Amino acid sequence: MRMLSRIFTLIAFAAAMSFAQFAPEPQVADIKLMMDSKTEQPMKMDFSKHLSGISDPGIMFSHFANRPLLIYYFSPKCPHCQKHFPEIQNLIKEYEAKGLTGIAIGLNGGIKKNDIRLFIDQYHAVIPVFQDTDSEFGPAYGTGYIPVVYLVQKDGTFYRYETLNEANMNHLRATLNTILKKQ
Repeated sequence: MRMLSRIFTLIAFAAAMSFAQFAPEPQVADIKLMMDSKTEQPMKMDFSKHLSGISDPGIMFSHFANRPLLIYYFSPKCPHCQKHFPEIQNLIKEYEAKGLTGIAIGLNGGIKKNDIRLFIDQYHAVIPVFQDTDSEFGPAYGTGYIPVVYLVQKDGTFYRYETLNEANMNHLRATLNTILKKQ
């Protein structure tokens, strides 16, 4: 009986090891820094762009320059934006102690400030929220679909995540781990 138990244990161990070898690696997207098509150099975030502070009317976009920054560009009426906001806000909280700051920017396009205020209340936004009132931010950084996440490095260069699928989120986390380790 003892021999049978050992054989069974050995077979179970071998099966577990072979299964572990076939477990798929997590997918990681190949996202590159945003490039300026004219200069073919990495684009830099322009912190002088006018954005209206919604959660804090006195805050300016320029306050967030020269630090790692995650930007969530959204519409308060977009179901995908509503779905992903809690996940992004939790990600910001998770990396905050390592030096990450996060903000959200609501697009203009007929969206009223009150719509954004309701979004802030409904989704318990604790990060600063702005509005792209002059519709300058979105067109400057190639937005077409929302939500979009930008990961801005201290030097102003940035990554743009057009979809928040698993592969992109894995890249975002890996990049956060890399850039926040350097600090």
